[in-house]
Amino acid sequence: MNDEIKSVQDDLAFLRTVAEGRGGGMGVAGAALYGSAGMLYGIQCLSYYLQEVGIVRLSPTANIIMAWAPTVIFLVLMTIVIIIDRKRPAVGVTSRAVNSAFAGAGIANLALVLVFASAAERHHDFHYWLFHPAVVFVLQGAVWYVIFMLRRRWWTALVAAGWLVSGVALGMLIERADLYLLIATLSLVLLMAVPGFGMMRQALRASAA
Repeated sequence: MNDEIKSVQDDLAFLRTVAEGRGGGMGVAGAALYGSAGMLYGIQCLSYYLQEVGIVRLSPTANIIMAWAPTVIFLVLMTIVIIIDRKRPAVGVTSRAVNSAFAGAGIANLALVLVFASAAERHHDFHYWLFHPAVVFVLQGAVWYVIFMLRRRWWTALVAAGWLVSGVALGMLIERADLYLLIATLSLVLLMAVPGFGMMRQALRASAA
């Protein structure tokens, strides 16, 4: 009986911690990585958009660099974050839940790369690959909805809605490269870079308090 009471108390404490949202962020390193990813890939999409509308013109070599540089930089930053997180793991139930949600989305994204890339290769149609970012954006919306349910912050609901709307828009605009790239650029900056760096500032303030 005592074990059952203790189990119920633990469950109630867990739910209370989640509801109150204590420590409900990604941590300084994780938030910085998220914001950096949004900025890196946002700049990449912006460069493609500017070329699509004829504002700038990059050489083939520059385009190759632009295609790979964000991912290389992101992988370096991710390695640093993994090392930091091993030394200073996330504190708090909500923080662990948020980090797990983003980690799950990242694993799903890797699987989706294989799905859409193989489909594009088999059918010799690049349009298949263009659906990949749309699905990733929708997954981001799902993750941010989880964050909203955990933290109950109005701005997280706006971010979730923004990702979902952007994902649907990308899926409908694969024939319009200019609008597709513009929406992708704005989404990555406003829905990824801005919230990421914002959460980084919150985490820094919390750690200093």
